[in-house]
Amino acid sequence: MEIFINGEKINIGIKNTKLLNVLEKLEANVIKKGEVIVELKLDGEMIDGQSLPINKKVKVLELTTRSHREILIESLYLLEPYTERFFENFSEIDNDETEDLSKLLEMVSFVEWTLGIVLSLKEATAIDLLYSDYNEYMEEFKKYAEEVFAAFKKEDFVGVIEILEGAMIPLIEDLSANSKDYLKEALREESKKKLLN
Repeated sequence: MEIFINGEKINIGIKNTKLLNVLEKLEANVIKKGEVIVELKLDGEMIDGQSLPINKKVKVLELTTRSHREILIESLYLLEPYTERFFENFSEIDNDETEDLSKLLEMVSFVEWTLGIVLSLKEATAIDLLYSDYNEYMEEFKKYAEEVFAAFKKEDFVGVIEILEGAMIPLIEDLSANSKDYLKEALREESKKKLLN
């Protein structure tokens, strides 16, 4: 079996070429480097985790990996258009939330996605060292995001709107206002890492 990671042929020194064993070894190597697998191809065919052909004989295995910071950088680039969409949905929601359930679901998904960004900024960068109030901001964002998720799970759609309007919107506006500075810092740290490697 030929193995490629990010287009580079590698030898992982494994004699047992059972697909699961190879993937376990590769995943351990990827995790050790602080990266995640974002794409898996077997014999040129894209595979997701659900349709892994365990017993298939594989000739070429290709992995694409990215660091947590690279994924964060991509998310920060996407933040502006997704934030605009969030506010469009919010302004279009009227008093009958059941009619607007798909918009509400999209908004809750956006809150979940932005929570991931807020937490990743703490994990993958030194933002909390540059901004002394970042940890407090992150905890507040997490608290209200969890309240949104709990209300949505209980189908308390009026409650979701109230939490979004009263607490989440100012936090999302703060994230949006600071996102360019956060992006610059993440890019700077990523370029430093590449210089060291």
